[in-house]
Amino acid sequence: MKLFTQKKFMNTVMLSLMLSATQIMAKESNKDVLFNAERITTISQELAKNYFYIQQGIQVSSAKKILKEDMLALDEAIKKVKKNSKDEETKSIVDFMLFSVDELKSTIKETANEENGALLLDYTETLLEGSETIAKHNKGKTESMLDVVEEMEFLLERASKYYIAFRAGYTDAVNVTQGKLAVEKFERLLEKVKAYTFYSEAIVNGPVKKLSKYWPVSKNFYLGIKQNDLPTIVFISTKHMKTALEELITYHKKN
Repeated sequence: MKLFTQKKFMNTVMLSLMLSATQIMAKESNKDVLFNAERITTISQELAKNYFYIQQGIQVSSAKKILKEDMLALDEAIKKVKKNSKDEETKSIVDFMLFSVDELKSTIKETANEENGALLLDYTETLLEGSETIAKHNKGKTESMLDVVEEMEFLLERASKYYIAFRAGYTDAVNVTQGKLAVEKFERLLEKVKAYTFYSEAIVNGPVKKLSKYWPVSKNFYLGIKQNDLPTIVFISTKHMKTALEELITYHKKN
């Protein structure tokens, strides 16, 4: 009787350990889906931005390099989302996103013209909507500072995308509005970063100071979308602020 009790106890312990391991693996899987879905949101905007810079012959070398890197990163991120997704809804969204990626690759290879530019905007917005839906499904209710700075990176690329797309002739009022909304939300989130009291002195005097310095001037470039006469300055200022945001993202991931 005693032996049976011990055996039952050990079985219970083993079952508990197996369930705990399964739960941990599920959480890690969800984290990976969330991380890569959020990567796709930013990549989708950066892709379009660099496409239009190349199309207009501005910062071509840098834009081509980043575009190539983004296509590789996009493939990797979608594969990881597909691999770690468990529910059928997410899998269906990923399948549709993969179709958009195939169309996107074909469009990029073709000669840049008005029709292909419009298609590229559509495909990247499809990727954005799909990745945002997946991220929301896998995200907790509490917003962390990591969430804040990652969204700022996305908003920065979005504002820049609509700026250069407008210059390329895509002057739809919706595009102008979306660019303005991205700028406004970026500014609100920057105030959260500036008010955050737990940064080290090196972070405050490094990336936070850089963002605080660049943004007041840069936001006027993004908001001046209809003047669209400073594309090189917009490209470079976006690059500098993105570097600062990536430092903050790395900091929050470690802490």
